[in-house]
Amino acid sequence: MTVFATPEPTWSAMTAALDEEPGDEGWAFKLAVQCRDHLRRALQQADGGALVPGPAPTEWARDPGRRAPRRAEHAVKTRRTGKDVPGGPSGPGGYFTRWHILLGVLIAHEYEQARQEAPAWTRRLRMHKDWVHPFPQMSDSQVRSATPEWLAARGIYIHKQVIAP
Repeated sequence: MTVFATPEPTWSAMTAALDEEPGDEGWAFKLAVQCRDHLRRALQQADGGALVPGPAPTEWARDPGRRAPRRAEHAVKTRRTGKDVPGGPSGPGGYFTRWHILLGVLIAHEYEQARQEAPAWTRRLRMHKDWVHPFPQMSDSQVRSATPEWLAARGIYIHKQVIAP
């Protein structure tokens, strides 16, 4: 059975990784990319591609940051401040905001690539302050110049090799 990484369980896993001491940003990033990859498969299936059992693309339409994510069974106390919230009626705040935006932008881009309308929650996302994801032996300006346009337009700068499918 194929298990798809839809936004809600992905967001729960991402926030759990980010709450670890120290936070595991590498794992959170991999989870976001995996969610994107699974959406790509679901969109291909919906478009008449190979039949793979799994959820419909509509599973990606719900904003996972509007509710507090489910905590792991043996979750340790979070290390964030009061303004760093993983979810709620106003969505994520503080430290979690950029990760929520990254997840939403990846989802929006997959819909755009499939020539479908992206979910409403993904269309409004943009960083208030640019986020440059570090890349070994490269300066921030080098990472910025190697970032795909669709990411840069949302204020996220990630080297194209890191984000490539």
